[in-house]
Amino acid sequence: MYVVALFFFSLSLVHRHRIKQPAVKLHGNKENLCKPCHMTQLASVCGSDGHTYSSVCKLEQQACLTSKQLTVKCEGQCPCTSEHSPTSDTDLKQETCTGQDLADLGDRLRDWFQLLHENAKQNSSGNVALDKNLVASCKDSIGWMFSKLDTNSDLFLDQAELAAINLDKYEICIRPFFNSCDTYKDGRVSTAEWCFCFWREKPPCLTELERIQIQEASKKKPGVFIPSCDEDGYYRKMQCDSSSGECWCVDHLGTELTGTRMHGNPDCGKERGEDLGQEGH
Repeated sequence: MYVVALFFFSLSLVHRHRIKQPAVKLHGNKENLCKPCHMTQLASVCGSDGHTYSSVCKLEQQACLTSKQLTVKCEGQCPCTSEHSPTSDTDLKQETCTGQDLADLGDRLRDWFQLLHENAKQNSSGNVALDKNLVASCKDSIGWMFSKLDTNSDLFLDQAELAAINLDKYEICIRPFFNSCDTYKDGRVSTAEWCFCFWREKPPCLTELERIQIQEASKKKPGVFIPSCDEDGYYRKMQCDSSSGECWCVDHLGTELTGTRMHGNPDCGKERGEDLGQEGH
């Protein structure tokens, strides 16, 4: 299939380089801020975390947002050609997909769909049309990709049609990702489920972190509180402000629990359960 084949096409060579782990505080050096990425920079690379990124910039952005140290292992899709050693117990443990992994995969797939869509436009004679209902419910390249996968035009993607995106060996979270799209658990993905899957909101703590980083890049305001996020992109139970020395408890959405703010470390394991029932007061 032409569209799917393009997933494995390497756009250009990218030199191997090291991504520096950013500082936690954002009011320091300008280099610690996460830079935006543009479609003109697309050239797929395999990161040291085993994920394929649509560009070096996307890998750098992920390293910056998550405060992780990432390396470009090779240009093109993961795995790199030298990575064919037997699977170990450690490898299996690393194949667990967190909520953040699924959100990141959705971002990368959107990048790929946009790239494929642009390539198809350039190679098309102009007679590509999408179902009007699909266009109304999905955005741009997301709806276009659905129409390409929906070979029987029933506005549903069954398992065979989804299998056309044969990325299992490149993206270990691809199957869990599409399973999460099937909200009705009927074994197929409707247009609405497909659209929601790619345009659902990011976890709240990660969203706030990205908002602060964008705001800081423009205003450069020192002393901004940086929330602590868990691996799924939600708020950790205890949040602390280093500038004031105060800590407090929150729920997973970041709502502060009444009476927990103090100098020192509150017992958020206990307070969280008690205060959740009092949030309406």
